[in-house]
Amino acid sequence: MFLIAVAFLALYFLFNGLLLPAWRERQAIEEGLDNPESFGHQVPDPFSGITQLQQIPHKYVPGGASDPDGKRRLIFIGDIHGCKNELLELLKVVGFNKEMDKIIATGDVIAKGPDSPGVIDTLMSLDALSVRGNHEDRVLLAANARTTAESPAESNDESSTDVSAASRGAGLKGEALLDYLKPRHLKWLRSLPLIIHIPALAPPKRPAPTTSVADTLSKKKPKKTFQILDDINIVHAGLVPSVPLLRQDPFSVMNMRSMSPTNHVPSENRKRGIPWERVWGWYNDRIARTHSTFMSWLFGFTTESSEASEWWKSWHGMHSSRDDDGEAQTLIKHSKPSVVVYGHDSPRGLNLHRWSKGLDSGCVNGDQLSAMVLNAWGQAEIVQVDCKHRK
Repeated sequence: MFLIAVAFLALYFLFNGLLLPAWRERQAIEEGLDNPESFGHQVPDPFSGITQLQQIPHKYVPGGASDPDGKRRLIFIGDIHGCKNELLELLKVVGFNKEMDKIIATGDVIAKGPDSPGVIDTLMSLDALSVRGNHEDRVLLAANARTTAESPAESNDESSTDVSAASRGAGLKGEALLDYLKPRHLKWLRSLPLIIHIPALAPPKRPAPTTSVADTLSKKKPKKTFQILDDINIVHAGLVPSVPLLRQDPFSVMNMRSMSPTNHVPSENRKRGIPWERVWGWYNDRIARTHSTFMSWLFGFTTESSEASEWWKSWHGMHSSRDDDGEAQTLIKHSKPSVVVYGHDSPRGLNLHRWSKGLDSGCVNGDQLSAMVLNAWGQAEIVQVDCKHRK
């Protein structure tokens, strides 16, 4: 009897402490997708001068017709925050090759750290890509707000060679950092899109490599390895499920950390909902399942059926109410699963899930700078370097 009582109590606490909360969360997320007033049903106000979506040029995508031997790689880098030395060290560790590799930063490449101008110059010299983060946005808002004919930011001498800490804007952000950025820096920052989209890879026919490039070059084993063969979207903070990429709210894309499961309203406050990536993961898990003919047979309907729920239809891009006139053919809809690579949330650190890869590991706070290296076969590895204590 004692063992039966213990087993009963264990089951009770398992149900109430784990299974029931998880079930309630899933129910709330599903209700949010069915809710016609959920976030994203209205057209967001466009941010003037911001590129919402950029397709990565095909020549940079590993594998496929442009890379039959699979020599290209994509190197995704988390929030750099002006830590130039650590950026250079990380590129050395992964064996960066400008001819074969393309850097894609997750935003917040500037602010707080010791050398924001130096980081921008480095990324520009390497023809790197990046998305716009909230700190880039703040600096650009400050630049736009200046109305004088010759503001410090616009009149700095491009040929200046002063490399003192003060001249690099060490530790500064926002308008204070603006005074240390030159016109070329601001031009580059203004060119950054909110979202970069990468199509699913087409792996070469020859066998995939069996050793890590980073391991071979640096003798440092990658922290994590996994595979990504789905579409990839790079943003600074996050995305809202079922909302087409061109309809994502710019402020939320740069600032969100949490999301209400019942209406999918994103927030930069972690306490206002659950981590957004949990909603994203739930959503994409179910998209992936719809690709199975067995699942269609099991549920007894197709996506065109009136029996399919509204959220099921929205996953397949069937909500015409979310399309702008003339954009239906160009919108990238979440009709198939996609992986989000993002930064922004250093308190959570390296945050790896099936459908989301969080790379902000707090370099500017003295933790690590993280890179995710992806080859043509979809093999991904996380490589990190230690950062000097900044605070």
